[in-house]
Amino acid sequence: MSLLEKIQSNTCSMRLQKDWLKIYTCPVPTSEFLSFVGIAVMDVPQHSVLHLLYDVDAATEWVWKTDEMKILKELPDNQGRIVYQRVTAPWPISDREIISRSQGYKDAKTSEIFIKMTAEPDILPENANYVRVRQLEGAWNIMPISENRCRVVFRLHIEPGGEIPSWLANIAVIDTPYNTLNNMREMVKREKYKTPIEAPFLDSPENIDQNYKDFIVE
Repeated sequence: MSLLEKIQSNTCSMRLQKDWLKIYTCPVPTSEFLSFVGIAVMDVPQHSVLHLLYDVDAATEWVWKTDEMKILKELPDNQGRIVYQRVTAPWPISDREIISRSQGYKDAKTSEIFIKMTAEPDILPENANYVRVRQLEGAWNIMPISENRCRVVFRLHIEPGGEIPSWLANIAVIDTPYNTLNNMREMVKREKYKTPIEAPFLDSPENIDQNYKDFIVE
């Protein structure tokens, strides 16, 4: 069972609520660092959000604190891609490097899209200027609500490594989902994202992690 599947809604705390957005923080077994669950309603088609997520070159415009993101490798047979990300941290904390694999699934019956992210920290040699994140698990779920509306669920747990006290990281944990989803909400309105894209999905509803249903009860 993945870490995201182990998180129970009854242990989580709502930290922010707007008419289009909810953010929860959740304790994680064996970790001092909280995870988060962000649920946003976007007034665009599902394919607009997907197009933005796969537009890695635009990531620095909307993914919170991301100064660099690039594809290191496209994996064969629709097995996803390896992505490099550099995240800025306030002085005197060192910036973080994240290398992750993202794998996409789609449920042919419901059209739900699930993109799972897991750390692959040893793909590149470590850079002495940055702290390499060695533990990460995250996900994007995108569910169509109507032809021009969709729900986005963004979940992430990260062990940042280095000298960041958990109490400090946990105070600021909602900054990432709030700013990332708020930026996404504006980005997906751009003309370029109105065009659907072909994405390398595996058709496997059994692998779509739906351990978020309790969070989106209206």
